[in-house]
Amino acid sequence: VELKKGIAVGEYLKEKLDGGSITYSFVPQVFAKAYAAAWKQYFCAGNKSTTENQVYLVIEEINRGNCAQIFGDIFQLLDRDGDGLSQYAIDADCDFADWLKNNDAGLKSVWDKYKGEVGEGKLKLPPNLNILATMNTSDQSLFPMDSAFKRRFDWEYVPISFTDEKGNEKEAAKYEIDVPDANGKNYLWKNFVEAVNDKILDLTESEDKQLGEFFIKPDNGNVISKERFLGKVMFYLWNEVCKDEHKNGSFFRAKINDKEDFFTFQDLYKKKDL
Repeated sequence: VELKKGIAVGEYLKEKLDGGSITYSFVPQVFAKAYAAAWKQYFCAGNKSTTENQVYLVIEEINRGNCAQIFGDIFQLLDRDGDGLSQYAIDADCDFADWLKNNDAGLKSVWDKYKGEVGEGKLKLPPNLNILATMNTSDQSLFPMDSAFKRRFDWEYVPISFTDEKGNEKEAAKYEIDVPDANGKNYLWKNFVEAVNDKILDLTESEDKQLGEFFIKPDNGNVISKERFLGKVMFYLWNEVCKDEHKNGSFFRAKINDKEDFFTFQDLYKKKDL
């Protein structure tokens, strides 16, 4: 909307709305939908949590946001009793409570059961509502995740591996880097990751900055272009691992005529034969 000069935004909107008003309405998002669906299925199964009526709310990269701010009062609901029901109830936002009570997509059809189990205007997580989250511990999170929040989740570590649980090779095991080795064949991404992760561990004495198998994906087919490799992988290694290390500790070295020499990140672009 192009505003007229000298007219306040409020006055302009009022003029455009012809005396009307701006209204705001509650729009249910993923938590509200999962919450309603879980309670409906819980009551449908006779107030039971079964293998068939589980509802899963999946949060990808949970450490990329401010968890305490995002969860708000819902944080209290994460404390569950032995049956999986929230130990404590919280007050629902008035718009959310109204949607649950009066909307068909909410809990209108089972409201009496819900009110008897949880209470008018109250929230509790049912036993069949599961909150799953993923996070990359190597990421430099924008906000720290406090220990109180972490304790309310069960943790499962997923190691860096180019094979799955059944021993089958993952897709990333076939990736190649468009840089030829001594035999004129492209280096395998798998071999590079395993070698460089050993060096990262030696240099930093930490696993946090190691490369995952899917740190980068090919431009086309199974081949990672040299440009993509430089811009993503080598830049990460230089900026996050080697940049502040003493020269003798850095593994940014080139072997030229059987002699090792150090190089800088910009040398990768300046010296084409490096």
